[in-house]
Amino acid sequence: MKVLRAIFRKLGWHNKSLRGQMYRLYIVALIIPLLTVGTLLVYETDKMLDEYYMEMLKSENSRVKNILWQITIRAYNISNEICYDSAQKKILSTHYGSYADYYNEVNNTSTLDNIVYNNDQISEICIYTDNPTIANYKQYKVVTQDIEIQEWYQRAMNQTNAFWTKIEGDNVYGSKATNMALVRRITLPNSEFDAVLVIKLGDSYIRSTIDSDLDDVMAIDEGTIVYSSRSEWYRQQMPIDINYTDRYYSDTDVIEIEDTKYYVATSTTNLYMTSNRLYICTMNDDCYYEIKRIITVLIITLCCAIFIPGVILFVYANRFTGRVYLLRKEMHRASRHEYDMTAKFSGNDELTEAYEDLKVMVSEIKEKEAEIYQAELNEKELLNNQQLMEYKMLASQINPHYLYNTLETIRMKALTMGNKEVADSIKTLGKTLQYVLKNTGTSSTTLKKEIEHVENYLTIQKMRFGDRLNYSINIADGLNPEEYEVFPLLLQPIVENAVVHGLEDINSAGNIDIDIRECDDEKLQIVVGDNGKGMLPEEYEKICKKLSTPGLKLEASIGVYNISERIRLHYGEEYGLAIESEYGKGTRVIITLPVINLG
Repeated sequence: MKVLRAIFRKLGWHNKSLRGQMYRLYIVALIIPLLTVGTLLVYETDKMLDEYYMEMLKSENSRVKNILWQITIRAYNISNEICYDSAQKKILSTHYGSYADYYNEVNNTSTLDNIVYNNDQISEICIYTDNPTIANYKQYKVVTQDIEIQEWYQRAMNQTNAFWTKIEGDNVYGSKATNMALVRRITLPNSEFDAVLVIKLGDSYIRSTIDSDLDDVMAIDEGTIVYSSRSEWYRQQMPIDINYTDRYYSDTDVIEIEDTKYYVATSTTNLYMTSNRLYICTMNDDCYYEIKRIITVLIITLCCAIFIPGVILFVYANRFTGRVYLLRKEMHRASRHEYDMTAKFSGNDELTEAYEDLKVMVSEIKEKEAEIYQAELNEKELLNNQQLMEYKMLASQINPHYLYNTLETIRMKALTMGNKEVADSIKTLGKTLQYVLKNTGTSSTTLKKEIEHVENYLTIQKMRFGDRLNYSINIADGLNPEEYEVFPLLLQPIVENAVVHGLEDINSAGNIDIDIRECDDEKLQIVVGDNGKGMLPEEYEKICKKLSTPGLKLEASIGVYNISERIRLHYGEEYGLAIESEYGKGTRVIITLPVINLG
């Protein structure tokens, strides 16, 4: 007993509430042991069932593989019997004078009929020949153009070894069917004709021989399914991933097909006397759900073993600790600044005294909070006064009209002093500044105003660069710029790029050409070109890639990407900005906008 008390003290047991101690006892004494034992039981059961079903599938898969091995060996031996039969070679090599002679010869030879009759695993034997004196009769078929283009026929004509493949055709009921077939060329010495033997295995025989409730799927090499116990899987690829490079591949796994979980066992058999491999997949969709059902029952049982004692303990703890939790509730409300304590606390013991002390403490807190609230009001009033002063200071700052008037005064002084060039420069600068300030924050302007702004900008740059900069603005005939609406401040950044970057290394005869026209597809096109140095291929590729990638983070400066993104987001994906550049010859920026008439 003393040892248990020492352990409880070391774990901090008595530092917990009364209800907490009960719940901890419940966890330590009941939940942990049950969960430990239950988890091990569930894990071992799941592992055991998984191994059991996998071994069952592997055994079934091995049985199916042996059956198919025997069937394919028998089919190959039958092909030997046919290929080396002198009567068959005679029929295929003879040039008949009439079909009657051919029919009599076939009817006198019963080898193929006996083979088909005595071998249930064979659904059909066909011998395809290019002998023009032979007609389609019994097992003999004339090679038509449709047969000649078949992959299996061409392969048989190019090799002497037998091989397995899938052959699609109509079954006896007239519907499409896929058969696993052995194909082999029949050697006809001293004959001008060729013949190919096809032995088709019967699905019904394979299905009845396997006689399994499981799903079996087979495929030759890396091809489509040639046999399946489920008809809807025919002519599809194998439903699982297979390592086709492994000649002896085998594996077990759990996969999901069409929202159904399957336990799968896969193996490979190298078919007798051929280079083909047969991949056999055995599946069961009941294993996973049966295991899941058993595990669910175990988990529910474990939960009941934990939950029922927990409910009993919960009811007992509620009755025993109700008054303690009532006091805790009122303390919690007080901690959230809810000071209206209306609960009736019964009894006359230490808990009641604690409740009365809580009421006194709450009353004192309310008084303190009232004082703090008054102090906060005083602080907010001081802050409002400070903000009002800041607003008045902002209101008294310089405004655009003052700036325009100042520039006009300077211009008049320049005129008075006879310096007309300076006066014109100041006037142009004032117009540029006025346009920028007026259109900042607006969403549209006329094309005419935008062109005038660009002309003002180029005029100022012309004063700066002299003969290094020449420009022309060409407006298509019949196009009235006053009738078109565009974004404000759209062209100037593009023109500025042409001046700053395009003509950077030009010492003379630099040209900026601006062409404005309306296209036939109701689009307005503005082309800004320069005869500067152009872009290096890697620079051009980089900027084109950037322009074709929407949604990038916009840069702080106004660049071609920001302008293109602005147009694209506002008007749609078919509008925007494109660049054409060739190093040493210059750059053209093509802006495409919708035609928006103001008239």
